[in-house]
Amino acid sequence: MALAYRPTGRALAFAIAVFFVVLSFAVPLRALIREKREVGILAAQLTSQQQAIADLKQKQTRLRDAAYVQALVRARLNYVFPGEIGFVVLDKETSTAISSVPGALVPNNDAPWYSKLWMSTKLADQPNSANDPLVVQTPAQ
Repeated sequence: MALAYRPTGRALAFAIAVFFVVLSFAVPLRALIREKREVGILAAQLTSQQQAIADLKQKQTRLRDAAYVQALVRARLNYVFPGEIGFVVLDKETSTAISSVPGALVPNNDAPWYSKLWMSTKLADQPNSANDPLVVQTPAQ
């Protein structure tokens, strides 16, 4: 004869009590795990933002140096001091017609002035270049 287990009322009440105890621990445990994950994500964001701040401070320090800004202006805008003579060297790889000046927004061509004006308004809406040292990038860019 096989003995069949018949749950009693006491065993059923114990099982229900154990179920509710496990359930009462499961909900806060799940919230704790989710919060730990969010803290990890926020810590990674904090580290990346601190690195971005350090980069911007370094760029700000470099831009306070008059010699650095002077070198940028000379390189990008082809400026020279009074009394100096500026030269543009053309070799075999460059064309004889200079279509644009480095750093200029509008091409230097024979287009009418109004088309250059329209081109400059279209270019003004474009995002700044990431390597542009004169433009301080926002962290979102």
